[in-house]
Amino acid sequence: MVRRTRVSGRSILPQVGAEPAVGGLFDTRYSTLASNTIDYWMLPDDPAMTEQRVWASIENAPVLEDASLQIYVHVPFCAQRCRFCAFSGGNTLDFKQAERYSRLVVLQIREMIERSQIKGHPIRSVNVGGGSPDLVGAHIGYILEAMRGLPGCTDDTEFSVEFTLSTTSREFIEELVRYNVTKASFGVQSLDRAVRGYMRQPRGLQHLEQVLGWIGGRIPAVNADLITGLPGQDLRTVQSDLQRLMDDPRINCISSYLLTPGAAPSLLAGLAGHDLPPLPSYPEQAMMRLHTYSTFLRNGWVRRGTNTYVNPQRLDPEIVQRIAGNECIGTSNYEAFLIAAGPQAVSYLPGARVENSVNIDGWLTAMEAGEHPFHLPKCNDVPQKDTALWVFPLRCESLPQQRFDRMIASEAITADQLATLAAFEREGLVIHNNKGYELSILGEVFMGHLVHDLKQAAGQRAVDDYIVEGHALGRAISAGAVADSNEANNRQIALTLLNEESSKDA
Repeated sequence: MVRRTRVSGRSILPQVGAEPAVGGLFDTRYSTLASNTIDYWMLPDDPAMTEQRVWASIENAPVLEDASLQIYVHVPFCAQRCRFCAFSGGNTLDFKQAERYSRLVVLQIREMIERSQIKGHPIRSVNVGGGSPDLVGAHIGYILEAMRGLPGCTDDTEFSVEFTLSTTSREFIEELVRYNVTKASFGVQSLDRAVRGYMRQPRGLQHLEQVLGWIGGRIPAVNADLITGLPGQDLRTVQSDLQRLMDDPRINCISSYLLTPGAAPSLLAGLAGHDLPPLPSYPEQAMMRLHTYSTFLRNGWVRRGTNTYVNPQRLDPEIVQRIAGNECIGTSNYEAFLIAAGPQAVSYLPGARVENSVNIDGWLTAMEAGEHPFHLPKCNDVPQKDTALWVFPLRCESLPQQRFDRMIASEAITADQLATLAAFEREGLVIHNNKGYELSILGEVFMGHLVHDLKQAAGQRAVDDYIVEGHALGRAISAGAVADSNEANNRQIALTLLNEESSKDA
C-alpha cells in the first residue's frame, strides 16, 4: 500500500484577539504560494456513493434566493501535452471522435438540465473549455447552436470558448463569430521561447498573428492566458510577457494564473529528474504575482474573474458586465448551479458535486448505452452551505455583506472559520467595508492559501491529499514506475497507478 500523508485540516491560525502570525513573504503568515488553485470544491472520496444518490441530489437541488445557472462543456481533445496542465488526465488525440463527441456532450447537458429544478431560469454563462475545443472543428457550431437553444439562454448570456493557437483553424473561428461568442480565450503562458520549450509547447508564437487576424475584431472579448512561476522564468520575463500582451490593441482581456505544481505530476517529474530548471523561489513568485496585479491596476484594467483582468477602454461596458468571471471551474456560492458535461467535467448544485468519468472511451460508451458516466467516489451530496465564504477570494464581486449575514444566521460558518477571517482582516489580506468582504492586493498574491484556510477541515484535507498525491505521481514518473502520459494526471485512477508501483517495489 502507498501511504498517503494527511496534512492536518485544522488551520494553524490565531484566535480572535491574538497577534497576527507574520514574518513570511511580505510579512504575512505565508512562506510559500499555493500548490493547488484548481479544485477547492472537492471533499474526501465517498466509497458508498450510488448513482441513485447522485440523481437524487441533482433532482432535489433547491432553487434558492440568489440562485444562478452556468453551463460548462468540456472538450477532452488536445494535440499538446503541456507539463503544467492540470486538465490533461483525459485528453486524447482521437480527433475523429469529434462529431460523435459533440452530439453526446449536448445530450448530457440537456438531460442534466431537464432533471434539475433550475430548468428555464436565465443562463448566466456558457463556457466551452478543455483540452482544446478547436479540435472539434466546425462541430463547435453544433454545440453552440444547442446551447443557444437551451431554455433560459438569452441575449445577455455570456458565451466563452477556449482554443489553442497552434491547432485552431479559420473554420473554427468563423463558427465562433457565427454564433456570437462573447469571449474567445487562448493560452500563451509565456512568450519566452526557452520557457515554452520547457513546458512542451511550440517555442514560437507564429500562429498568434494569424489567429488574431482571423478574429479581426468580430469577437468582442479576446483573452490571453499567462502563467507565472514556471521553470526558467524570472521577474523580467514576466514583466515583458505582460506588457507585450497589454500593449496589443487586439487583446482586451488577460488571465494571469499561478503555476499549480500540485496539479501537474509531469512538471514535478521533470523537476525531480533535473530535466527542467528549478522553479523560481517563493519570494520571486510572490513578486511576480504582486507585479502582475499592480501593473493591471496602474494601467486601468479591472478584475472580471478569478485571475482575469479586462481593459474597459477596449470593451463595451455591456460586454464587461456580461463576463461572468469564474471560467466555470467551480461554483460561486451554495445557491448557484453549474451544470457541466463531458469527461472530467464537474457539476455543482446546492448540496451536490457531480464528477464525470475522466476516461473518454468509457464516457462515450456509457452515454451511447443510455447510462450515466459518473465517477461515483468523487461525487458527493454534502451541503457545503459555507461555500461563498471560502470561494470569495476567487470572485471579482467578493463577498456581499447580505450573503455573509445569511450564512451566519444559518450557522453555516464555524467559529474557527470566523477566527480565520478576522485574522486575515487584521493582517491586511482581506478588507471589510459596508459592502462586505474583498481581497486586498496582498490577499490576491496568496489567494489560493486563503481559500484553503477558510474551508472546514474535511475540505482542507481533500485539497491537501490532492497535492500529496500529485507529488507522489511526480516521483513515480521520475523513477520510471509510471509513464509520463496524460493518464498519469487522471486522479480517478491515481491511487491504482501508485499502488501498482508499490506492488512492483514489494
